[in-house]
Amino acid sequence: MLRNPIGGLIYLTILYMSSFLGSIFIMGPSLPLLLCRPSWFRWYNDRSIGLWLILPPALLELVFGVKVIITGEKPPANEASLIIMNHRSRLDWMYYWCCLHRYGDLKHEKIILKDDLKNIPGPGWAMQNAMFIFLKRRWQHDEGYLREVLDYYNEVSYPLQLLLFPEGTNLDSATKVKSDSFARKNNLPCYEYVLHPRVRGFTYCIQKLRHGRLQAVHNVTVGYDVNRSFWELDLLLGNFPREIHFHFERYPIEMLPEDEKGLEKWCTEKWEEKEKVLRKFYADGQGFCPREEAEPRSELHVESRARNQLKAALLFWLLFIILSLMAIYYFLIVRWYFYVMFTTYLLQSILGNGTDRLQIWSHHKFSLKKE
Repeated sequence: MLRNPIGGLIYLTILYMSSFLGSIFIMGPSLPLLLCRPSWFRWYNDRSIGLWLILPPALLELVFGVKVIITGEKPPANEASLIIMNHRSRLDWMYYWCCLHRYGDLKHEKIILKDDLKNIPGPGWAMQNAMFIFLKRRWQHDEGYLREVLDYYNEVSYPLQLLLFPEGTNLDSATKVKSDSFARKNNLPCYEYVLHPRVRGFTYCIQKLRHGRLQAVHNVTVGYDVNRSFWELDLLLGNFPREIHFHFERYPIEMLPEDEKGLEKWCTEKWEEKEKVLRKFYADGQGFCPREEAEPRSELHVESRARNQLKAALLFWLLFIILSLMAIYYFLIVRWYFYVMFTTYLLQSILGNGTDRLQIWSHHKFSLKKE
C-alpha cells in the first residue's frame, strides 16, 4: 500500500476544485437547455462528466503509480450493460473508472449512490447534471424514483452502463457481522471476502432494463494488493493501493433467467463464486490469473492509448483550474457569473429536487408535446 499524506491532500484538492469549477464553468452554461432542449442537455453533460471521470485515474496511475490489472472477457466499449461488482472498499466505484476508461464508456456510466451525496457543492451538482441515481435506501421511497429513472433511460434508448453493488455497502467488520447474522438465519455459509448480496435491487434493474437497450451483465470482481477496505480518509492520508485487479465475466442478457426467483438465484450463485475466487486471490497473491495472461501483447495498444488520454486529461484539468481561478480574480463579469451560478445551484438544491429530477420532468413535458 502506498502512503503519501501530502500527495493525498493534493489529490483531493485537485479533484474537488476541478469538479466544483467544472460544475460552474463547464456544466453551468447548459442549465437553460433543461427547459428547452433536454436531449441536448443530456448529450452535453454526458461528455462533460466523461471528461472529468478520466482525472481520478490519471492522478492515481500517473502521479501515484497505482497499477491496474484487468483480466477476463473484456466487454465492448459501447455496450449497454448492468455492471455488478463486489464492494470490498468504499472507493471501489472510483477505482473502477481506471478500468472503465479502457474497456467501457465513461460518459454513459451511471452509479447508484446515497441521496446525501447529491447536494455536495461541486461534485454533487455535477452528478445531478450527469443524472446519477440517488437513493435514500428505503425501498418504499426509492422504488418509484428508480422506476422513473430506468423508464427514462429505456424511453430515450440510452446506452446505459449502470454500476450496481448488490451487497448494498462495503465489506468491513460491522457489515460482516450483519451479513453473517443473515447467513445463519437463512442456513447459508458465512463469507470472508464478500457480503451476502441484497438481490432485490439487482432483479428490479434487470427486469426494468432488459426490454430496453440492455445487452449484457458485466460481472466484475475487484481485489487489491492488501486485503483491507479503503475509506475516504485514506484519500486524505494518501493511502493508495499499489495494485488494483479487476476480473471480468460477460453474460449476454439472453443468458439470464426471465423470472425473479431465477434472477435471485443467479445473483446469489455469482457471489458464491466470488467468495471462492477471492479466497484464492488473497491466499496466492498472484492475481486472478497469471501475469502473462493479464497483459497480452495484443492489448498493448489499448494501454498505450489509455496512458496518452490520461496525460491529456491531467494537463487539461490542471490548466482549467488555474485559468478559472485567474478569471474569477481578474474579471468582474466572471465573478458575477460565478456568484449567479453558485446561487442557482444552491437554491435548486435547497428548494427543488435537483437537476436529476428536473431532467425527468422536462423529458415528460416535451414527450407530451410531441404526442
